[in-house]
Amino acid sequence: MSRTVVVLGGGISGLAASYHLSRAPYPPKVILVEGSERLGGWIRSVRGHDGAIFELGPRGIRPAGALGARTLLMVMMGGSWLQTLEASGCALSQELFQQQAQEAAATQLGLKEPPSYCLVHLHKNCIPQYTLGHWQKLESARQFLAAQRLPLTLAGASYEGVAVNDCIESGRQAAVSVLGTEPHS
Repeated sequence: MSRTVVVLGGGISGLAASYHLSRAPYPPKVILVEGSERLGGWIRSVRGHDGAIFELGPRGIRPAGALGARTLLMVMMGGSWLQTLEASGCALSQELFQQQAQEAAATQLGLKEPPSYCLVHLHKNCIPQYTLGHWQKLESARQFLAAQRLPLTLAGASYEGVAVNDCIESGRQAAVSVLGTEPHS
């Protein structure tokens, strides 16, 4: 009797996990459950009113809900620029970061109109994807799943990785975990 694997979420990691599960020597029945009307999760293309196409990647820093679905631009600044500001004694404020981001968008992308809404976060010395303590919570969740012998595997940008290739690999690793072996390529 073959087993059934349910993949919750049709984002890039869920799609990758489903693909790799289906490529197993003895593939399980795969049921993909997606809560929205489209596959792809956060990865999608959006056409602006002027015809410009914006590519939205996996789990960028966006507010939740409808507002997040309309967010078209994320500006990440840091490195030596931020270190220079700090060394000069400049007060790091949300207003300063918003002004700098708008200037960068105007200079580099030609976007002169101010945004209709801005959300500014300062995340120092980290990938701005996750909050402080994320890795400890993730490890704790994995230990709990293993100790309870629950047939559940976590995958996707909410857990690990910030790029498309990270999400695909996360899905592949989830399939390997479920199968107990590498699927055929």
